[in-house]
Amino acid sequence: MIPYPEVIVGTDLRTRFPDTELVSEYLAAGSPAGELIYLGFGETWTKAAPGLTAALAALPTHAHGYIISQYGLPRLQRVLRSYITRTHGLAPEFSAGVDYEVAVTAGGTRNAMFDFGRMLRADGASTVLAPMPGWDYAGVFGPLGYRTRYYPVDRGQPVTDGLTMDRNTLLVINAQHNPTGANWRPELIRELLAFARAAGAAVLLDDAYFGVHDPEQTPTSALSLLLQETPGSRWLAVRSLGKQFHCSGWGIGAATADPRTLDALVNRWQFQRSFASAIPLQEAMASWLADPASERYLAEQGRAHSVKRAAVQESLCSDLGYPPDMAQVGEFAPFARIPLPRAHRDGSVLQFRHECLRKTGVLVGVDRWDAENSDRSPCYRLYLGPELPVIIEAITRMGRAGYGY
Repeated sequence: MIPYPEVIVGTDLRTRFPDTELVSEYLAAGSPAGELIYLGFGETWTKAAPGLTAALAALPTHAHGYIISQYGLPRLQRVLRSYITRTHGLAPEFSAGVDYEVAVTAGGTRNAMFDFGRMLRADGASTVLAPMPGWDYAGVFGPLGYRTRYYPVDRGQPVTDGLTMDRNTLLVINAQHNPTGANWRPELIRELLAFARAAGAAVLLDDAYFGVHDPEQTPTSALSLLLQETPGSRWLAVRSLGKQFHCSGWGIGAATADPRTLDALVNRWQFQRSFASAIPLQEAMASWLADPASERYLAEQGRAHSVKRAAVQESLCSDLGYPPDMAQVGEFAPFARIPLPRAHRDGSVLQFRHECLRKTGVLVGVDRWDAENSDRSPCYRLYLGPELPVIIEAITRMGRAGYGY
């Protein structure tokens, strides 16, 4: 059982995260529709990789002090440099330290994006061009003064027709797409990169879910494609390790960029707000990534996600009456993206999730972040990280409450 009051609810403190209010209201009412099933956010709280957490028990004594390197714990930085090179299949002609460099992110890849946005803003950048539906890029870059524009994602793939950008644009590429779970085709990523190169635009590669897939599947490496396209220096790739190992609260990941860009990013812009941090967690992550058990864990998790996706697809058809091609269960991100029931399409996704929680105890997710740029068919998300019986119970409850297609 997840201790929701310990991780979500702050009864005496104000928070503006909407899920906190929804969960607080539901728990305060005595969970009238049954134990809360939280599928709205990419989090399980209790599923961190056992080998990773065990590594916390064997830390060196120096792990509790400052590390005087803005690139992160030197041991983890070296491991990540090799890890990114290997897992992204970077060609031998591209050399770490020459064509790219890798740093540890501590505090979440969102912070790295924010610092990159600050750095580009000082150089005149003013617009973010991001996929829709998509992640909350406007929430990161909007406070910095960026205007957010969107390019559509249709059937899980980016639509490149009619794209316009200039040197003051930051193009976002999310090759393992959140929320559709689709793997973007290499030729479409090349087109996006070609537009950016011609315009002199900066590029952000959001590889949050690059490592979350069935071992039989091969993710498109946008980083490898970018290096092949002679990208210049104004680019950044971020990769979450928390998403891979169910430890998002650790905030540990990787930032890869042109060495000059990464130097400025970590030694100037990051240094303005913090030293390298979370060093005990970085030590444990370095040990875990060097352990072959981490690769086995990812393979087992990837296979489990494939089983879940097949079962969820079947349940959406049998319990909620969706046609087989209506819901997107993806392959490369742990979400299912589902059109709102027809009876609810005149309302908002926010209204639907509030009503669904009240009537079923299931909190679903929002899959788009700007109503003015909504896709043609309003959708909600289900996070597929919890155990399969929990997810099927959620769908069954929704079916009983009349939330079928």
